[in-house]
Amino acid sequence: MSFEILKQQYGELTEYVIQETATSNRCVVVPELGGITRQLSLRKGVTLFSLLKTPATPNTLIADTQSASELLFPFASRIPDGQYKFLGKHYQLAKNDGESAIHGLVRKHNFHLVEQVVTSDHAYLKLSYELREAEGYPFSVDFTVKYKLSTDGVFTLTYKAKNVGSQPCPTMFGWHPYFQLGNEMVDAWKINIPSDTIVVFDNRMSPTGTAPFPIEGSMPLFKKALDNAFIVKSTGETAVTQLISENQDVTLRIEQETGEGKFNHLVVYTPPARDCVAIEPLTANVNAFNNGEGLTTLAPGNTVSGTIKINLV
Repeated sequence: MSFEILKQQYGELTEYVIQETATSNRCVVVPELGGITRQLSLRKGVTLFSLLKTPATPNTLIADTQSASELLFPFASRIPDGQYKFLGKHYQLAKNDGESAIHGLVRKHNFHLVEQVVTSDHAYLKLSYELREAEGYPFSVDFTVKYKLSTDGVFTLTYKAKNVGSQPCPTMFGWHPYFQLGNEMVDAWKINIPSDTIVVFDNRMSPTGTAPFPIEGSMPLFKKALDNAFIVKSTGETAVTQLISENQDVTLRIEQETGEGKFNHLVVYTPPARDCVAIEPLTANVNAFNNGEGLTTLAPGNTVSGTIKINLV
């Protein structure tokens, strides 16, 4: 069989490897560290590209504060002062980023492996986490994430959240990968962002409105610093961000499902080291718990889900 799933130790951590033996395409998942994907390698031609920039050792991965590859739920990005209002009630989240709450309540927590499947044309892992009445979020949600690798060279992340409590709850989801392409620096790349609308931030990185983003096609990243949110433009059911290395003749495609309740927002960030780019599909705008932009109000018993796909061309 062309796929296999391996269990192995990574320092004190236990990780699972989905691997296609013919191509060496692989993803490495760490359930007990927020269910993150630590490594994703995909082949184009003779070159196997390691696509995710994550801390290089088990200890630095555990200590990471930059949210590398983390799953962000039930909110993503910052909520100033950790405060929000939902259905007429005020809530106070723990502030874990200065004067803000950031990136949700499932990061760094221990996920449970609930399913692993190997077939002739794909393999996947499904992980779950039970979010139960956390500080500032007194709701009960079952959260799952499925990581799939297919023979067509596509990596798929699918999340699902079900409200198992008795009250409606606010939800949004984001993924926070830092992408790299070989050993090149960011200045060698171009990016194609599927948007014509950029979010305007105040000095606390909270939205105050929008402005036109008139750039069409590929934008050179040479000497360009980005830390911006975008409203995704889509004429179909998906939108695609392209990260392009012309020198290596490779394009990384990040395809996010769009439409009602799906990934209609996007954050792009170039870290100071300029050796990677964070491309973060979001189901709602930054600070959606307060501005409501894209926020899902999940009724008891209902579910919300969405899919992100990664491949090389």
